[in-house]
Amino acid sequence: MKKLLLLPAVLAFTTLHAAAAEETTNFIRFVEEARTDSLQTAVMSYESPQKIKVDLVGAIHIADKAYFDGLNLRFKKYDAVLYELVGPAFEDRDDPEVKQEAAKLQWVGQLQTMMRDTLKLHGQLESIDYRAPNFVHADMDLSQFSETQTQKQESFFSLYLKAVKAQTQASEKRGADSNAAGLATLLKVFTVKDSSTELKRLLAREFDTVEDLMAGIESGDGTVLVGERNKVALQVLDQQIAFGKKNLAIFYGAAHLGDMEQRLLKKGYKLTAVTWLKAWDLPHAE
Repeated sequence: MKKLLLLPAVLAFTTLHAAAAEETTNFIRFVEEARTDSLQTAVMSYESPQKIKVDLVGAIHIADKAYFDGLNLRFKKYDAVLYELVGPAFEDRDDPEVKQEAAKLQWVGQLQTMMRDTLKLHGQLESIDYRAPNFVHADMDLSQFSETQTQKQESFFSLYLKAVKAQTQASEKRGADSNAAGLATLLKVFTVKDSSTELKRLLAREFDTVEDLMAGIESGDGTVLVGERNKVALQVLDQQIAFGKKNLAIFYGAAHLGDMEQRLLKKGYKLTAVTWLKAWDLPHAE
Protein backbone atom coordinates (compact mmCIF):
# COMPACT_ATOMS: atom_id res chain seq x y z
CA MET A 1 0.00 0.00 0.00
CA LYS A 2 1.64 3.20 -1.11
CA LYS A 3 1.28 6.63 0.42
CA LEU A 4 -0.64 7.40 -2.75
CA LEU A 5 -3.68 5.67 -1.28
CA LEU A 6 -3.52 7.35 2.11
CA LEU A 7 -3.38 11.06 1.30
CA PRO A 8 -6.75 11.35 -0.50
CA ALA A 9 -8.31 9.83 2.63
CA VAL A 10 -6.44 12.34 4.79
CA LEU A 11 -8.10 15.14 2.80
CA ALA A 12 -11.54 13.90 3.80
CA PHE A 13 -10.91 15.00 7.41
CA THR A 14 -10.06 18.63 6.71
CA THR A 15 -5.54 22.66 9.39
CA LEU A 16 7.73 27.79 11.19
CA HIS A 17 9.89 30.63 10.63
CA ALA A 18 9.11 33.89 8.88
CA ALA A 19 9.44 33.31 5.16
CA ALA A 20 9.46 35.38 2.00
CA ALA A 21 6.22 35.37 -0.01
CA GLU A 22 7.63 33.16 -2.75
CA GLU A 23 8.60 30.38 -0.32
CA THR A 24 6.26 27.57 0.69
CA THR A 25 4.85 28.01 4.19
CA ASN A 26 4.08 24.93 6.27
CA PHE A 27 0.88 24.93 8.30
CA ILE A 28 1.11 21.37 9.53
CA ARG A 29 4.14 19.28 10.41
CA PHE A 30 5.19 15.94 11.88
CA VAL A 31 7.93 16.28 14.52
CA GLU A 32 10.10 13.38 15.66
CA GLU A 33 11.79 13.57 19.07
CA ALA A 34 13.62 11.18 21.39
CA ARG A 35 10.69 10.25 23.67
CA THR A 36 7.61 11.29 21.71
CA ASP A 37 6.59 12.37 18.22
CA SER A 38 3.79 14.80 17.44
CA LEU A 39 1.56 16.18 14.71
CA GLN A 40 1.48 19.96 15.00
CA THR A 41 -0.58 22.73 13.41
CA ALA A 42 0.43 26.37 13.05
CA VAL A 43 -1.01 29.67 14.18
CA MET A 44 0.35 32.18 11.67
CA SER A 45 0.01 35.85 12.64
CA TYR A 46 -0.26 38.64 10.05
CA GLU A 47 -0.70 42.40 10.21
CA SER A 48 -2.02 44.80 7.56
CA PRO A 49 -0.69 48.31 6.86
CA GLN A 50 -3.81 49.52 8.75
CA LYS A 51 -2.68 47.53 11.85
CA ILE A 52 -5.40 44.92 11.50
CA LYS A 53 -4.20 41.64 13.03
CA VAL A 54 -5.28 38.32 11.54
CA ASP A 55 -4.24 34.88 12.75
CA LEU A 56 -4.61 31.87 10.47
CA VAL A 57 -5.31 29.03 12.90
CA GLY A 58 -4.72 25.68 11.25
CA ALA A 59 -6.84 22.74 12.36
CA ILE A 60 -7.44 19.10 11.82
CA HIS A 61 -10.90 17.78 12.60
CA ILE A 62 -9.88 15.04 15.02
CA ALA A 63 -7.20 15.58 17.67
CA ASP A 64 -6.23 15.23 21.34
CA LYS A 65 -8.62 16.81 23.85
CA ALA A 66 -5.82 19.06 25.15
CA TYR A 67 -5.44 20.54 21.66
CA PHE A 68 -9.09 21.58 21.46
CA ASP A 69 -9.09 22.82 25.07
CA GLY A 70 -6.13 25.02 24.25
CA LEU A 71 -7.85 26.42 21.17
CA ASN A 72 -10.99 27.30 23.16
CA LEU A 73 -8.84 29.36 25.54
CA ARG A 74 -6.92 30.99 22.68
CA PHE A 75 -10.11 31.99 20.84
CA LYS A 76 -11.36 34.10 23.76
CA LYS A 77 -8.80 36.83 23.00
CA TYR A 78 -10.08 37.64 19.49
CA ASP A 79 -12.68 40.21 18.47
CA ALA A 80 -13.98 37.63 15.99
CA VAL A 81 -13.17 34.01 15.09
CA LEU A 82 -14.18 33.14 11.53
CA TYR A 83 -14.87 29.41 11.21
CA GLU A 84 -15.35 26.90 8.41
CA LEU A 85 -18.50 24.78 8.20
CA VAL A 86 -20.19 24.07 4.88
CA GLY A 87 -23.91 24.57 5.48
CA PRO A 88 -25.78 26.74 7.99
CA ALA A 89 -24.12 28.54 10.88
CA PHE A 90 -23.65 26.43 13.99
CA GLU A 91 -26.16 28.41 16.05
CA ASP A 92 -28.89 27.73 13.45
CA ARG A 93 -28.52 23.95 13.44
CA ASP A 94 -31.25 23.29 16.02
CA ASP A 95 -33.87 24.39 13.49
CA PRO A 96 -35.65 21.29 12.01
CA GLU A 97 -35.33 22.53 8.41
CA VAL A 98 -31.67 23.31 8.95
CA LYS A 99 -31.08 19.85 10.42
CA GLN A 100 -32.58 18.31 7.28
CA GLU A 101 -30.26 20.39 5.09
CA ALA A 102 -27.20 19.53 7.20
CA ALA A 103 -28.03 15.81 6.89
CA LYS A 104 -26.89 15.98 3.25
CA LEU A 105 -23.30 16.05 4.51
CA GLN A 106 -23.87 13.39 7.15
CA TRP A 107 -21.41 11.02 5.44
CA VAL A 108 -18.56 13.43 6.22
CA GLY A 109 -19.42 13.35 9.91
CA GLN A 110 -19.70 9.57 9.83
CA LEU A 111 -16.22 9.28 8.31
CA GLN A 112 -14.76 11.61 10.92
CA THR A 113 -16.51 9.68 13.71
CA MET A 114 -15.08 6.41 12.43
CA MET A 115 -11.56 7.85 12.32
CA ARG A 116 -12.00 9.54 15.72
CA ASP A 117 -12.99 6.27 17.38
CA THR A 118 -10.35 4.19 15.59
CA LEU A 119 -7.57 6.59 16.53
CA LYS A 120 -8.91 7.28 20.05
CA LEU A 121 -9.10 11.02 19.46
CA HIS A 122 -11.72 13.75 19.95
CA GLY A 123 -13.88 15.47 17.34
CA GLN A 124 -13.67 19.17 16.52
CA LEU A 125 -17.42 19.83 16.36
CA GLU A 126 -17.97 18.35 19.81
CA SER A 127 -14.89 19.94 21.38
CA ILE A 128 -14.82 23.52 20.09
CA ASP A 129 -17.25 26.09 21.55
CA TYR A 130 -18.88 27.21 18.30
CA ARG A 131 -21.58 29.05 20.24
CA ALA A 132 -19.08 31.53 21.68
CA PRO A 133 -20.30 35.10 21.05
CA ASN A 134 -17.24 36.03 18.97
CA PHE A 135 -17.62 33.08 16.55
CA VAL A 136 -18.68 34.05 13.01
CA HIS A 137 -19.68 31.61 10.26
CA ALA A 138 -17.38 32.19 7.25
CA ASP A 139 -18.17 29.44 4.77
CA MET A 140 -20.57 28.50 1.98
CA ASP A 141 -24.08 27.24 2.62
CA LEU A 142 -25.02 23.96 0.96
CA SER A 143 -26.81 25.51 -2.02
CA GLN A 144 -23.89 27.85 -2.74
CA PHE A 145 -21.43 24.97 -2.44
CA SER A 146 -23.47 22.75 -4.75
CA GLU A 147 -24.07 25.47 -7.34
CA THR A 148 -20.41 26.46 -7.44
CA GLN A 149 -19.34 22.83 -7.84
CA THR A 150 -21.78 22.47 -10.76
CA GLN A 151 -20.39 25.62 -12.40
CA LYS A 152 -16.83 24.33 -12.07
CA GLN A 153 -17.86 20.75 -12.98
CA GLU A 154 -16.29 19.54 -9.76
CA SER A 155 -17.20 16.25 -8.10
CA PHE A 156 -15.75 14.02 -5.40
CA PHE A 157 -14.40 11.74 -8.14
CA SER A 158 -12.69 14.58 -10.02
CA LEU A 159 -11.12 15.79 -6.76
CA TYR A 160 -9.94 12.27 -6.02
CA LEU A 161 -8.28 12.03 -9.44
CA LYS A 162 -6.55 15.39 -8.90
CA ALA A 163 -5.39 14.21 -5.47
CA VAL A 164 -3.99 10.99 -6.92
CA LYS A 165 -2.17 12.89 -9.67
CA ALA A 166 -0.77 15.44 -7.21
CA GLN A 167 0.37 12.74 -4.81
CA THR A 168 2.00 10.76 -7.61
CA GLN A 169 4.01 13.83 -8.58
CA ALA A 170 4.91 14.56 -4.94
CA SER A 171 5.95 10.93 -4.37
CA GLU A 172 8.14 10.92 -7.47
CA LYS A 173 9.77 14.13 -6.28
CA ARG A 174 10.51 12.69 -2.81
CA GLY A 175 11.14 9.12 -3.90
CA ALA A 176 8.10 6.90 -3.27
CA ASP A 177 8.20 3.86 -0.99
CA SER A 178 7.68 0.45 -2.56
CA ASN A 179 4.49 -1.56 -2.16
CA ALA A 180 6.41 -4.09 -0.04
CA ALA A 181 7.62 -1.38 2.32
CA GLY A 182 4.11 0.04 2.61
CA LEU A 183 2.65 -3.37 3.38
CA ALA A 184 5.36 -4.05 5.98
CA THR A 185 4.53 -0.75 7.68
CA LEU A 186 0.84 -1.62 7.87
CA LEU A 187 1.55 -5.08 9.25
CA LYS A 188 3.74 -3.51 11.93
CA VAL A 189 1.03 -1.00 12.82
CA PHE A 190 -1.62 -3.63 13.44
CA THR A 191 0.59 -6.07 15.36
CA VAL A 192 2.04 -3.73 17.98
CA LYS A 193 0.45 -3.41 21.43
CA ASP A 194 -0.79 0.16 20.94
CA SER A 195 -1.96 -0.01 17.34
CA SER A 196 -4.00 3.23 17.53
CA THR A 197 -0.87 5.25 18.35
CA GLU A 198 1.11 3.60 15.56
CA LEU A 199 -1.71 4.19 13.07
CA LYS A 200 -1.78 7.85 14.13
CA ARG A 201 1.98 8.02 13.62
CA LEU A 202 1.59 6.60 10.10
CA LEU A 203 -1.16 9.09 9.24
CA ALA A 204 0.74 11.97 10.86
CA ARG A 205 3.61 11.40 8.44
CA GLU A 206 1.10 11.73 5.60
CA PHE A 207 -0.29 15.00 6.98
CA ASP A 208 3.24 16.37 6.88
CA THR A 209 3.10 16.40 3.06
CA VAL A 210 -0.34 18.00 2.77
CA GLU A 211 0.98 21.35 1.44
CA ASP A 212 2.60 19.64 -1.57
CA LEU A 213 -0.62 17.79 -2.25
CA MET A 214 -2.85 20.87 -1.98
CA ALA A 215 -0.55 22.88 -4.26
CA GLY A 216 -1.10 20.24 -6.95
CA ILE A 217 -4.85 20.05 -6.42
CA GLU A 218 -5.30 23.83 -6.45
CA SER A 219 -3.17 24.36 -9.57
CA GLY A 220 -4.97 25.78 -12.57
CA ASP A 221 -8.45 27.12 -11.81
CA GLY A 222 -8.46 25.92 -8.20
CA THR A 223 -11.28 24.03 -6.49
CA VAL A 224 -14.54 24.79 -4.71
CA LEU A 225 -13.41 22.62 -1.82
CA VAL A 226 -10.55 25.01 -1.01
CA GLY A 227 -10.09 28.09 -3.18
CA GLU A 228 -13.72 29.16 -3.61
CA ARG A 229 -14.52 28.61 0.06
CA ASN A 230 -11.43 30.64 0.99
CA LYS A 231 -12.81 33.53 -1.08
CA VAL A 232 -15.98 33.44 1.00
CA ALA A 233 -13.96 33.40 4.24
CA LEU A 234 -12.00 36.50 3.23
CA GLN A 235 -15.19 38.28 2.18
CA VAL A 236 -16.49 37.71 5.71
CA LEU A 237 -13.12 38.93 7.04
CA ASP A 238 -13.54 42.19 5.14
CA GLN A 239 -17.08 42.55 6.53
CA GLN A 240 -15.91 42.05 10.10
CA ILE A 241 -13.11 44.58 9.65
CA ALA A 242 -15.69 47.05 8.29
CA PHE A 243 -17.65 46.48 11.52
CA GLY A 244 -14.59 47.71 13.46
CA LYS A 245 -12.94 44.39 14.41
CA LYS A 246 -9.14 44.70 14.60
CA ASN A 247 -7.96 41.39 16.10
CA LEU A 248 -9.33 38.40 14.21
CA ALA A 249 -8.71 34.70 13.66
CA ILE A 250 -9.62 32.47 10.73
CA PHE A 251 -10.09 28.92 12.00
CA TYR A 252 -9.88 26.63 8.98
CA GLY A 253 -8.40 23.24 8.17
CA ALA A 254 -4.65 23.45 7.68
CA ALA A 255 -5.00 22.35 4.05
CA HIS A 256 -6.80 25.65 3.30
CA LEU A 257 -4.19 27.98 4.69
CA GLY A 258 -1.50 27.98 1.99
CA ASP A 259 -4.00 29.45 -0.48
CA MET A 260 -5.47 31.74 2.19
CA GLU A 261 -2.03 33.08 3.12
CA GLN A 262 -1.37 34.06 -0.50
CA ARG A 263 -4.65 35.96 -0.58
CA LEU A 264 -3.70 37.87 2.59
CA LEU A 265 -0.23 38.69 1.26
CA LYS A 266 -1.80 40.14 -1.91
CA LYS A 267 -3.89 42.39 0.34
CA GLY A 268 -0.69 43.77 1.90
CA TYR A 269 -0.56 41.70 5.09
CA LYS A 270 2.85 40.72 6.47
CA LEU A 271 3.74 37.62 8.49
CA THR A 272 4.72 38.70 12.01
CA ALA A 273 4.80 35.59 14.22
CA VAL A 274 4.35 31.81 14.27
CA THR A 275 3.19 29.47 17.01
CA TRP A 276 3.03 25.66 16.77
CA LEU A 277 0.34 23.68 18.61
CA LYS A 278 0.55 19.96 19.32
CA ALA A 279 -2.54 18.25 17.89
CA TRP A 280 -1.51 14.61 18.31
CA ASP A 281 0.90 13.44 21.01
CA LEU A 282 2.58 10.19 19.87
CA PRO A 283 4.77 8.73 22.64
CA HIS A 284 7.21 5.99 21.76
CA ALA A 285 6.58 2.50 23.07
CA GLU A 286 8.63 1.73 26.19
